[in-house]
Amino acid sequence: MKKFTTLLPIGILLLSIAILFTNCKEKTDDDPVVPAFSVTATTVWLQGGGDGLQFDAKCTNDNVTMTKVEILDPVQPPAVTYNFNGAAFVKNEVFGLQSSQEAYYKNTGTWSFTFIGTRTGDGTNFSVLTTLAVQ
Repeated sequence: MKKFTTLLPIGILLLSIAILFTNCKEKTDDDPVVPAFSVTATTVWLQGGGDGLQFDAKCTNDNVTMTKVEILDPVQPPAVTYNFNGAAFVKNEVFGLQSSQEAYYKNTGTWSFTFIGTRTGDGTNFSVLTTLAVQ
């Protein structure tokens, strides 16, 4: 009986460790990469007066083909959609989120950007939310 009470906790411990390690999944090259975007803002003067913003973005970990980006102003919802019409960008290539002669009214707060497109390499669709605090 004494051997049984000594071996029982050891057996439970070994079984728990085996279950733990069989449930842990290592990342493989087959796991899809979720594109990660960074956004920067530049303050510009609006033609009608006042401050405006122009946004630039880049995908920091993959090549992407962009469909659109939905931009949510912290003060004036609803979201504005900027269409890319399938433009392709390589990793870390900077691209504007508006036409070169356009800008958004500068409102302070947290802006939200939903990037929608596909990964260039395998055609996997994505929708990624990124935010930027503007002061």
